[in-house]
Amino acid sequence: MLQIKALHVTDFGPFKGRQSVRLSDKDGVSVFYGENMRGKTSLLNAIRFAFSGKIIGRGGRPASLHKVGNWERVSEGKYGFEVELEFRHDGHDFSLIRSCRPRPGVEAPMGDDDYTVEFYLTRDGDVLGPPQAEAELQRILPEQIARFFLFDGELLQEYEDLLSSESDMGRRISEAIERILGVPVLTNARASLLRAKEKAEKRVALAAQGDQKTRELGNQLGDLHDQREVLNADLVRLERDLEVLRATKASLEEAMRKRERIAALLDKRDALERAIGDLELRAADKRRQIGEAMASAWCALLIAPIRISLAQMKKRETELQTAIARAEVLRILATDDQAECPTCLQQISAQARWRVQEALERQRDLAGGAAEHEVTALRRRLEALSQHAEAANPTALRLLWDSLEEAERDLYGKRSERDELKRQLEDVDEEALRKIRSDFESTIRQIDAVERGIADTRRQIDDNKKFAENIQRRLDKLAGANFDDERRRRELCADLHQLFDEAVRVYREQLRKRVEADATRHFRALTTEQDYARLRINDSYGLTIVHKDGTDVPVRSAGAEHVVALSLIGALQNNAPLRGPIIIDSPFGRLDEGHTTNIVRALPSMARQIVLLVYEDELPPKLARGELRGKLRGEWSLARRSARFTELVARKD
Repeated sequence: MLQIKALHVTDFGPFKGRQSVRLSDKDGVSVFYGENMRGKTSLLNAIRFAFSGKIIGRGGRPASLHKVGNWERVSEGKYGFEVELEFRHDGHDFSLIRSCRPRPGVEAPMGDDDYTVEFYLTRDGDVLGPPQAEAELQRILPEQIARFFLFDGELLQEYEDLLSSESDMGRRISEAIERILGVPVLTNARASLLRAKEKAEKRVALAAQGDQKTRELGNQLGDLHDQREVLNADLVRLERDLEVLRATKASLEEAMRKRERIAALLDKRDALERAIGDLELRAADKRRQIGEAMASAWCALLIAPIRISLAQMKKRETELQTAIARAEVLRILATDDQAECPTCLQQISAQARWRVQEALERQRDLAGGAAEHEVTALRRRLEALSQHAEAANPTALRLLWDSLEEAERDLYGKRSERDELKRQLEDVDEEALRKIRSDFESTIRQIDAVERGIADTRRQIDDNKKFAENIQRRLDKLAGANFDDERRRRELCADLHQLFDEAVRVYREQLRKRVEADATRHFRALTTEQDYARLRINDSYGLTIVHKDGTDVPVRSAGAEHVVALSLIGALQNNAPLRGPIIIDSPFGRLDEGHTTNIVRALPSMARQIVLLVYEDELPPKLARGELRGKLRGEWSLARRSARFTELVARKD
C-alpha cells in the first residue's frame, strides 16, 4: 500500500520558494481548493515529476521542464525547481527528492537541453544507490500504471476508448489495466515456459540427430526450430515496429485533432469573408437607395401644400375636360346640317343651329385648342407633383437608414470576428497541415501492412508448430530409452506452458468479472439515474451501461462517461495487488450537483487515501464537509499572492 505523507515543492510552477503540505496518515479525503491558474494541476504534476521525472501538459502531452520553474524566480535570474515527496510503502518510510537544475556553465537556460534532472531515494533513512533506487520506484509506482493514481478529471473520456478494440488509446489503457491487476506476472511466466519448452524441443532434435534411426526426423525438427526462431525474431521486430507506428499514429491523431480545429477556424474565416462581401454589397445598395431618396427628401417638408395644389389642379383638370367636351359637341351641332340633338334625337332646326353657333363663338378659346394646351400643361404639373408627393415618404426613408445601420453593425461584428480569427491563424503553416495529413495516411497504410505481416508470421509459426508436433509424435514412437529424459523434460515444459496459458485465460476472466461487479457497485452508488441496472465489461475492460430492461445504453453523455470512468478507477483500486492514493484534478467538472454529491459520498470506498484538487464552485466546502464528515482529513487553499505566486495555506474556516 502506497501512502503519501508529505509534499514539499520549491519554485515549482506558481509555488515560489519552498512550500510544504503534510497529509493525514488516516484513511480519508484531503481537499485542495484553488481557482483556475492557481496551481492545482501543478500539484498533481509535482507528484508525477517526483516519481517519473515527467510533467504532463494540456491534452496529455509532455510539458517543457524549462517552463515549469517559478516565473518570479526566473525574472530574478534563478532557474530550476525541486520536489520532495515523503511516502510509506510496504512498511517502509521513503523520501524521494528530484530536482531540475541548469547544467553547469549555463547561466540563462533557453530550453530543456540546458537542464539536468537528478534524484535520490532514501528508505528508512538509508540512501539507496541509483540502480536500486530506480528499481524501487518501478516496483512502487511504475510509470505505465501511474495514470490510475494520478490523473486529470478532464482526461477521463479517454476510457471511452476501451469500448473500441481498434483504438490505440484503448489498447494502451487496457495493457495498463492488466499491468496494475498483475496479469503480466502470469503472462511473463507463460512466456518463460514457452522458451523453456522450445529449448527442450531443440535438445530433443539434437538428440535425434545423433541416432541413425531418427536422424532424418531430428534434422527436420531442427530445421523447423531454426525457422521458428527466425519467425519469432521477425514477429518481435514487427510487433516493435507496430508499437512505434501506433505511437506515431497517436501523435499524429493529436496533431490531426488540432488540425481539425484549425481547419474549422479556416472554414469559419472563409464563411465570414463571404458574409462580409454580401453585407458590403447590401450596404452599398442601401446607400444608393438612400442617395436617391435624399434627392427628394425636401418634399416631405412641403407635402401639405403639394397635396392642396394637387387637389386644385385635379379640380381644374376636370373643369377643362368638361368644357372641352361641351365645345366639341357644340362644334358638331353647328357645322353638320343633318345633326341631331344627342338628348332628344330630333334634327337640329336652323334657329337652334344659330343659337349653337353663338354659344360656340363665346367659347372660341376652348374650341381653338387653348384648353387642350392647358390640360396638357396641367397634367405635366400633376405628374411632377404626384412624384414629389410619392417621394415625400419619411417612413420609407427611415427604414432605409435603419437597414443600412443594421448592415453596418453586422459588418463591424463580422469584421472583428474575422480579424480575431486571422490573428489566431497568423502562425498556421498550411503546408505543414497537409504534411500531417499525408503522414497520418502513410502511417495508417504502414500499420495495415505491419498488422498483415504479423498475422502472416503468426500463421507461419502456427504451421511450423503443427509440423514440429507431427514430427515429435513420430520421434516418440521411434525413440528409445536414451530419449526418455529429454522427452520428459519437453513434456513437463509443455504441460506447464499449457497450465499457465489456461491460468492466464481463467485469471483474466475472473478479473473481468470482479472488476465488472465492483465497477457496477460503484456506478450504482454514483449515478442518479435509477433506470441504469449495471455495467457490463468487455475483453478490453471497457464498460457498457445496461438499462434495467436488459438493453445497452448506446449513447452516453460526457457526464455518464465521467461516472463510468470513476467507477472503473474504483474497481481497479479494489482488485489491484498494487494499492495507492487517488489524486485527481477537477473530478467534478462535467457533473451536476446530484452526481457530485454521490461521488463525494462514495470516495472513501474507492481508495484509502484520496486527494481532490478542485475549485469551490465545483465542490463547495459545505457539501464536502457534510458528505465526508469524519472522512475529511484536511483542507487547503491555493491562495493568490500575485499572478506568478501561489501559497499553500491550511483552511481554518
